[in-house]
Amino acid sequence: MQFDATFFVGGLTCLDFCNTYGHLHVPPEKDFFSEYASIIQWGQAAGILSTQDKFPSQIDDRLLTRLLDLRALIFRLFLPFARSEAPSAADLEAFNACLKDVSDHIEIVQSGGGYALMCSSDKPLEQIICAVVRSAADLLLSDRHERINQCEECGWLFYDTSRNHRRRWCDMKICGNRAKARRHYERVKANRE
Repeated sequence: MQFDATFFVGGLTCLDFCNTYGHLHVPPEKDFFSEYASIIQWGQAAGILSTQDKFPSQIDDRLLTRLLDLRALIFRLFLPFARSEAPSAADLEAFNACLKDVSDHIEIVQSGGGYALMCSSDKPLEQIICAVVRSAADLLLSDRHERINQCEECGWLFYDTSRNHRRRWCDMKICGNRAKARRHYERVKANRE
């Protein structure tokens, strides 16, 4: 599986992560993480994992379960914001448990002329989990929840950075064009009848 720019329309790591399960012009219920290699490729394309490193071919089933559970949780956590609602207390509690889990793997290191938070784990799935949890925590702590939206066409979540904050599609070139073409077809068809 190749993850090109089409897969990174969420605008934030945590939203791009939850968009790896969905229906962007494929049959519903498509899981882009159906293979371990796909998860690694996504992590590399997202800039979380180095493209130079070699990763173990053995998968840690416990970490895989955590990663897939986190993906579902992130979607449940942010979808309510797209609907002008708040996430459930149970989902917030589950996310806090994820924060506690990754805190063992986060450390501050010197980076360039300053400091950065880094994941100290050498396990690729743990590195992805750390990056996604940090991204989600940053978004939750921000005051810009109203910018979280859901694409009308494919259902993916995205962070709206448009000037008027009225973006309706994850990507105008893909979902926006499809929706506009469909509306045009319906207008032409209605005029013929």
